[in-house]
Amino acid sequence: MANKRRLKHEILLVTTELVNECLFQKDLSQEKMPAEKCETLINRILDIQEEYVHRANTPEGKESKEVKNYYRKLVQDFDAAIGEVMKEIGM
Repeated sequence: MANKRRLKHEILLVTTELVNECLFQKDLSQEKMPAEKCETLINRILDIQEEYVHRANTPEGKESKEVKNYYRKLVQDFDAAIGEVMKEIGM
C-alpha cells in the first residue's frame, strides 16, 4: 500500500463501479436484475465502502510492522467482501 489516500481512492473507485454494474444489470441488461435485489446489493456495497474507508482512516497499532499487517489484512478483507458481491451480481 502506497498511502491511505490512494487506498481510500481505490475503495471508492471499486465500489462505485460495482454500483454502476448493478444499475446496468437492472436497467439495460438482457437478463434484468430485479429492483429489490439491485437495491439490496447497492446498500451492501455502500456499507462495505463506509466500513473500509473508516478502517483505512483508523489503523490499529503504533509500530510500523503492526500497521503494515493491519493494512495488508484490510486489503484482503476488502477483496473478499467485494468478491462475494461480484458473485451475486454475476460478474
